[in-house]
Amino acid sequence: MAEPRPQQKEVLGYEGGTMGVAAVPGSGKTWTLTRLAARLVAEADLEARQEVLVVTLVNSSVDNFSSRIDQLVEQKGMLPDVGYRVCTLHTLAHEIVRARPDLAGLSEDFHVVDDRQSSDILRDVAESWYQSNQSKITGYLTGDISDYKRKEVLSEKLPRQVRRVAQNAIKHAKSSGLSPEALRGYLQDRGAEMPLAEMAQSIYQGYQQALNVQSAVDYDDLIRHALQVLQADEKLLSRLQHQWPYVLEDEAQDSSRIQQQILQRLAGSQANWVRVGDPNQAIYESFTTADPNLLREFVGKAGQSPELAQSGRSQPSIIKLANRTIWWSQEKHPNEEVRGALTGPLIRTTSEGDPQPNPPDRPGRIAFVSGEFTEEEETRKVAAALGPWLEANPEKTCAMLVPVRGMGVDAASRLEEQGIPYTDSLLKTTSQTREAAQRIERVVEYLAKPTSPARLARCYVQWRSSQVEANGSRNKRFSEDESFSADGSFSEGKSKVEAAKAEIRETSRLVSQIGRPEEYIWPQGRSWLSEVEAGLTNEQLSRLEAFREKVRYWLELSGLPIGQLIMALGRDFFSDPDRLALVQKFSGLLRRASNYNPEWGLPRLSDELEVIAENERRFEGVGSGEADFDPEDHKGEVTISTMHGAKGLEWDRVHMMGVNDYHFPAAVAGDKFLPEKWFYRDGLNLQAETLAQIDALTGGDPYQEGEATTEARQEYARERIRLFYVCVTRAREELMITTNIGRFEDNRPALIFEEMRKIYDEHIAE
Repeated sequence: MAEPRPQQKEVLGYEGGTMGVAAVPGSGKTWTLTRLAARLVAEADLEARQEVLVVTLVNSSVDNFSSRIDQLVEQKGMLPDVGYRVCTLHTLAHEIVRARPDLAGLSEDFHVVDDRQSSDILRDVAESWYQSNQSKITGYLTGDISDYKRKEVLSEKLPRQVRRVAQNAIKHAKSSGLSPEALRGYLQDRGAEMPLAEMAQSIYQGYQQALNVQSAVDYDDLIRHALQVLQADEKLLSRLQHQWPYVLEDEAQDSSRIQQQILQRLAGSQANWVRVGDPNQAIYESFTTADPNLLREFVGKAGQSPELAQSGRSQPSIIKLANRTIWWSQEKHPNEEVRGALTGPLIRTTSEGDPQPNPPDRPGRIAFVSGEFTEEEETRKVAAALGPWLEANPEKTCAMLVPVRGMGVDAASRLEEQGIPYTDSLLKTTSQTREAAQRIERVVEYLAKPTSPARLARCYVQWRSSQVEANGSRNKRFSEDESFSADGSFSEGKSKVEAAKAEIRETSRLVSQIGRPEEYIWPQGRSWLSEVEAGLTNEQLSRLEAFREKVRYWLELSGLPIGQLIMALGRDFFSDPDRLALVQKFSGLLRRASNYNPEWGLPRLSDELEVIAENERRFEGVGSGEADFDPEDHKGEVTISTMHGAKGLEWDRVHMMGVNDYHFPAAVAGDKFLPEKWFYRDGLNLQAETLAQIDALTGGDPYQEGEATTEARQEYARERIRLFYVCVTRAREELMITTNIGRFEDNRPALIFEEMRKIYDEHIAE
């Protein structure tokens, strides 16, 4: 798109002040925001070290924004990666807290635990609480559970529920700035029995103590501590406000109140703050701290509020269906409390001569298909339609969007059986980031202190592991049913994995016992290797000689700028494009850190790389799976994705599956709700009830059992309407929506399915 549309021009004309932009799907939000950032970099007369700050809450957007802005500023004859900063809010919070950890009550050496580590700690604390306090929660179980089922509930289901309830309660408390000690004080002052809040407080206390022992914080701590620091250190706040005179925020519909407060402080009194998002695409709200109403309120009060309402993504009939979904949710939904799910603006088709025109209008390319289908029959029906379509349209893209991951796994099996090409990469997660960063980090760590035998031994582990991968499995993981001996040949009785581990362990232990590494690396008359040669096999000796040559090469590289060093090491370890792309990201991160902190040497930069290796910088956008996924790379294949995972993507043909009253309840009589469990009495939603008890303790509305469950149902129904809208707007040319009767064969087509089908038949179809 070379020429901006009139509405985009209005956004691009921004000079300062507050601006709130509501952007419909396919309106070119990212295109517009990146150009605004580039224009400000070029024209806003920034001082040295001042930057336009672009903040996104979506990991996959970091690299996308950076690369686009780079291209634009280079076109203006300026240096890339200068004059702007793109990061996630968690990255921003991390750097703020690092600047003054003392103000957050943290030690200088605090570290961040990732989601996996946090989950492990919480699981242990919650299980310990449950073992000692089971009777405090069993009062919420329904009385009509059979003895057999009750045993299963008590041993398996209820412990998992306790952990999930506690997890959401801790997140909620931290977002409210509530410490476990403060919550305990509220409980003591209240006097009234609040068993769910008591459970949450106890687990919260144990969880936080476990973090404190490790000098650790989690991602939610980062946000609340960042606000603490900004509130306490006016000098730091003033410096950051000067460093970032313009704040641009993407995906603002997913922001929470505390996140909004951080950016509001950074924007300061000059309030050069642009917030862009679409409240209608807020699909991660249930039991999170995000609130799409915050963006709606901001847009209403901002000094400037242009809309990005034109979209060239979808054919007109699909746009009509999306707009009718907005109208129905506002005017006709039977539950009045749910009617605020979607708001304007309505999507408008592009004008004549637009560089990105809508596909031709073809109402017949939309289909609602219902019947008494099981999940398997629904999948078979969709697969049967896709096979011939792919053969006829090898240059087009298509997707199967499922409400839960399990359905996607089953769909992949069905497509494989029928020989239909597909990709399910959006269903998967990867540990490539951690592994790639750790491999390079070990070398940088050694180069920072080349006299350390222990660090040299860790280098050997990474070097030899990469050799085994390249030689034995061509960059694939070891297969447990393959085996090889220490010399690389295949043998029986010992797995390849175990043989490799044993050899690496033995030789690295030997290296760690070197008294003076220089007598091995650069022997002057006396050689450590010659002294131990008699006790080595030929293979070990050969490997240690090769490793020595490699270490010499690394030492020669150590004088390079950090970005070049990382890239050189990456090419030394990896050849596959995916991991080389990760290495490039690491290089950019450390180059930026070095630019900001010119006094940092290799030891401090090694620490930064270790942060990435431990996945603490997941929020930098590296290794986030969906970041590198482009449907255009999968033409002629079926992309299988969860509905939530499809956000931000688009395909020529989209199949929405499983649109029944279980996955898309309307909060009307007879609906079932995924977050609610059959074994709780009175249909209570314990997550909602727990948060309501905490809010009541801290000055909210008086607690009345059951009210929070009703409100949670309404919010869940609102979110599901938004999810339906998001999925509809993923389709460019063709859209098929199907439903099924579920695992227990008692589900019906969702109300939104039936109503949208009527509207389609009456107002859209030819």
